[in-house]
Amino acid sequence: MYSQWVYPYMPRYYHPVVPTTNENYLEPYRYNEDLFSYILHEEEEVRSTRDVDRVMKILKRQYQSIYRDAQRGGMDSKLTEYLFRSIVRFVDDNYNNYSGSINERVEKAARQLKKRDPWIFELFNLYSVSPASQVRITNTILTVSFENLRRGNEVPNPR
Repeated sequence: MYSQWVYPYMPRYYHPVVPTTNENYLEPYRYNEDLFSYILHEEEEVRSTRDVDRVMKILKRQYQSIYRDAQRGGMDSKLTEYLFRSIVRFVDDNYNNYSGSINERVEKAARQLKKRDPWIFELFNLYSVSPASQVRITNTILTVSFENLRRGNEVPNPR
């Protein structure tokens, strides 16, 4: 009796494996690829991680001023690194959603970033990063990301 009771707020998940009429039972179930089309393939995940790491190295090496601006109010270096990586990941996840020149893409991405991830700017405010510095930091990271992500391999992003 207990096994038939379903918790009313629990979502019902359907298993992605569909039984087949395979007689030899070596492959009793067939995998339905369409149900997992939103999951990254391994090559895409490796590419994405490598590209994000490369952009982070460029930022660390060539744009120390944005790190200093962010850390001026007492922000920890690990938190700064996490915030900057979050912005680069945002660009990587949404790279194909933007078209036009670099400046147009940066402007559109900055607007969308403020709407989708306002916590980044709340943390900047918490650590007394001025609004002008926030804009400069964000625009610098977005510009470097758009210039250096997917360089040489324009692979469509399934996310």
